[in-house]
Amino acid sequence: MRLLFTTTPGFSHTTPLLPLAHGARLHGHQVLFAVSGPAAGAARNAGLPTVDAVPDDDVTRPYVTLARTAAQEDLPVAETMRMVFSAFGEMSSMMLDGIVTTARRWRADAVVHTPMLSAGPLAARASGATSVLHGMGLRHPAFPTPPELAEDAARRYGIDPADCGPHAELVLAPASLERVNPTAPGTTVPLLPLRPSPDNGGGRVPAWALARSDRPRVVVTLGSVPSHTDGHKNVMATALDALADDAVEVVLTAGGAALDALGPLPPWVRTVDFVPLTSLLPTCDAIVHHGGMGTMFSALAARVPQLIVPTTSGDALTNGEVVEKSGTGRVLLPADLSADALGAAVRDLLHAPGRREAVAGVAAEMAAMPGPGAALDALAALRA
Repeated sequence: MRLLFTTTPGFSHTTPLLPLAHGARLHGHQVLFAVSGPAAGAARNAGLPTVDAVPDDDVTRPYVTLARTAAQEDLPVAETMRMVFSAFGEMSSMMLDGIVTTARRWRADAVVHTPMLSAGPLAARASGATSVLHGMGLRHPAFPTPPELAEDAARRYGIDPADCGPHAELVLAPASLERVNPTAPGTTVPLLPLRPSPDNGGGRVPAWALARSDRPRVVVTLGSVPSHTDGHKNVMATALDALADDAVEVVLTAGGAALDALGPLPPWVRTVDFVPLTSLLPTCDAIVHHGGMGTMFSALAARVPQLIVPTTSGDALTNGEVVEKSGTGRVLLPADLSADALGAAVRDLLHAPGRREAVAGVAAEMAAMPGPGAALDALAALRA
């Protein structure tokens, strides 16, 4: 098969696609990415052929505006999600032509797309390809297609936007997590399980990260978007206050942001700009993070208990609820954030009976899910 991968222009929205793309090539399929912005860099750096779907514009502009506004304003969840859908809809509008052109010229058999990119299924229909929804972790409803984009696609490509759902969905979350996932949507298309193999991209790994510390090691990260980290440094500052007397080693990941505002750091704190979590977490004992799906699944795969402080609305809130219900972690809402509360939550992750067993159980369940070869065979059978 000729598999065209596409997603929104984010590093963390690209890395979940990389294991299947690499697996497809190893199984004799052809792979091409049609993406833009940081997503293009992530695909190229992973050694995958890439076409820039929007070479003459900055497709990240709507997201940068969204991140800046969300960090500065205390908005209700409904208003925040309206802004999210608007920003991602604008990015889909910018990318649609490039994806369709690439799919047609390359003669793609399938367009593999993420739930946030409504241009994905439209491009699949416009190019006569199979539309394959690739999950990012937990199942969530696909983002809505903006009416103006649907009308434009219908006029220009002669397709019916109302009949542009996926033909199949690749599901990365194990059954135990989906049972407690409050936002799992219904579906009428085949659900194809695919083992989640977290991929955080390449990067320099310091030697100390490969061995355990003589103290419990706790990672504190706010993801890979510098503007997001800049807007929520209070989480890092609170973590430092909370863990000052707990005889732990703290690793702060800057993700491209400057950490000067935190002031002089004590000797038990390490700072790194970026280290792939898949390389760092195996020697760690707990992680505090913003609730990103990639970070959540990296922690689960590494059998590391996690504390989610959901600094965004949407899936971060759901992810926090799921780790609580599954016993694999804790959630601490920003409104309840304090040094006492965060310290107590981290101590629970480190010492509560059964916590590590719960995480290990989910990790084992993930490891037993079908790999890329089986998922691609199932997809080929659907196309036959």
